[in-house]
Amino acid sequence: MDREERAELVSRLFALMTGKLEDAAGEASEGQGKDRDAREQIARAERIEVVARDIGLLAEAAAAVLRCPSDQN
Repeated sequence: MDREERAELVSRLFALMTGKLEDAAGEASEGQGKDRDAREQIARAERIEVVARDIGLLAEAAAAVLRCPSDQN
């Protein structure tokens, strides 16, 4: 993978992270209501947990790509 390909991949990974963070922020915002059903809140919290794991995996992937030496300098 050359520098340009690596930069494109990392850029896409960060774009995916951004989208997932926005999704999680929306869920968290919705969860701030005081009169929410407990089951809805549990489901919301679980969705945020899944998104957080996804973001962690994407961040690990971006870091791994950046740590690998490129084929072409």
